[in-house]
Amino acid sequence: MKKLYDIISGFDVQAFHFLRPAMLWLFIPLIIIVVFIVLNTREKKKWQNIVVPHLRPYMFSKGNTKALLLPLIFMLIGLTCMILALAGPTWKKRDIPGEKIPAVVLMALDLSKSMLAEDIQPSRLERAKMKISDFLDLNPRVRTGLIAYAGTPHIVLPFTSDYKLLKHHAGSLDNWEMPVQGTDITLALNLIDTLMSRVEAPSTILLMTDVIDDSDASKLSDFARNSIHRLEILLFSTPNGAPVPGNPGVVSKQSPAALSNLQQNEKINITTITLDKSDVEQIVDRISSHLVFEKDSKLDTKEWDDMGWLLLIPAIIIALLWFRKGWMIQWCWLFPLLSFGLTSCGVDSKHPDWWYSKNYQGELWYEKGEYEKAAELFADNAHKSAAYFKAGDYQSAAELLADDTTATGKFNYGLAMAKLGDYNEAIVSFQQAARSNPELQGKVTRSIEATQLLQEQADSVLRFHPHTSSVDSILKKTEKGSLKERKPTSEDEQLSSDTEVKKLPTSGDRITDETESNIHRGKEQKFPPKDFKMENQMPIETQILMQKTNADPGEFLHRRFEIQKNKNYPDVKQTKENW
Repeated sequence: MKKLYDIISGFDVQAFHFLRPAMLWLFIPLIIIVVFIVLNTREKKKWQNIVVPHLRPYMFSKGNTKALLLPLIFMLIGLTCMILALAGPTWKKRDIPGEKIPAVVLMALDLSKSMLAEDIQPSRLERAKMKISDFLDLNPRVRTGLIAYAGTPHIVLPFTSDYKLLKHHAGSLDNWEMPVQGTDITLALNLIDTLMSRVEAPSTILLMTDVIDDSDASKLSDFARNSIHRLEILLFSTPNGAPVPGNPGVVSKQSPAALSNLQQNEKINITTITLDKSDVEQIVDRISSHLVFEKDSKLDTKEWDDMGWLLLIPAIIIALLWFRKGWMIQWCWLFPLLSFGLTSCGVDSKHPDWWYSKNYQGELWYEKGEYEKAAELFADNAHKSAAYFKAGDYQSAAELLADDTTATGKFNYGLAMAKLGDYNEAIVSFQQAARSNPELQGKVTRSIEATQLLQEQADSVLRFHPHTSSVDSILKKTEKGSLKERKPTSEDEQLSSDTEVKKLPTSGDRITDETESNIHRGKEQKFPPKDFKMENQMPIETQILMQKTNADPGEFLHRRFEIQKNKNYPDVKQTKENW
């Protein structure tokens, strides 16, 4: 009632108008109906004049003027309300509620040579990696990304909720992997700005470094001043400093004046490391207080708020009176207008819950291609996960499917995990689906082949192999009809921008194709021979476990950083200050 009072009290006479004024022409047939009813009443009186007086008491009832006029008056009021509702009365702009957007965290780790100093045991870099592990163990509850920088900055992992994967890659970072030595904070801030510019919610940048000079402090202050995001700096150095390994006479030491200038900025927090977890606990506490950002509500300057639904309330109440005995109104005139008015109250109306169930609304939005809206409306997880998958929100789809123990659920979970880049988990899920339902074996086989090709492509070993061009075609065959709850209406999103190879070379060998020694020179085989068989083959889960245990992404990161450097920073050269 309070909301209804606020709507009525906010009536603006000057702004009042109709969104669909052409509907007011319906008053013409309404007038015709009234005239027809009046003429019909007069026709009855003419019959009374024709019948002889002594038979009139037996032919006609005396009648009641009130009983005749009251239904007519209510019919006029009800139909008038319907016509005005169809015309769309309005007097204010649409109020758009604030959208809730989750925040993120971007960790930037300094991998310059000065981080190898040992004033903090075992070294500044090793302690920084320990702090990353401590930070993730505290579960900041936000999607987190990781970049590393020295002379050039590089993306280690995009924003993800897989903290185990983050810890695995962060533990493999080392100075030797960087293609250019030194410390270029300008390039690092440019990459940070590129990644964070797509984040609408005020979020956190966690910078882990050892020394900040006056020039870098000025650049960091300018960045924080012009950004909506907050900057957390975790320092890994002691007041006395330490010599830089491999650079005789060079001592890495923090300037107190530079820190003093940074601390004057309210959007920058500087934390010195501690032996326990209290330093990262403070950072996690500050992040937890800003997990979700809600946009301010605003008035839409293009759309007016249709208030016609208010007039349907008295129209429906009046329509209920036609069930009373003795109300002689012709229903054939009422039903067409009533049904026409109700059809305007569709899924796009102000109160769709009045007309449709949540699941039916989700079905309608799904058919329109509005998958995010459909996912919010569906009640069961199977339909929700299908909608999230079609919307490209593979993380939400995977979370809903994780507890689904059916064969279809396991298969769909594998597809979602493959989209998220967790190929090993996807393969395990595909295998479980095949064991639960052997009829899925064909789809499982194609899905595993596609997933393995994607994994090889992501690992960069077969990055430029000509067979990788067939990955997309295999995926299309696999995904077609796999989410059985809905029929796809648009093509699924292909590989993300950080893994997609847009132009594949038509010739050339891999960088590591050839191996040479003083005994022989030979080429690696890109694939095992067809007749190759492993003795005592282990289950796929065991093979994956062994791969996870033995895999060291250090060499992979080094090669990837080299490729990124040649592509994104071809003009960056090694400087004399290589620390």
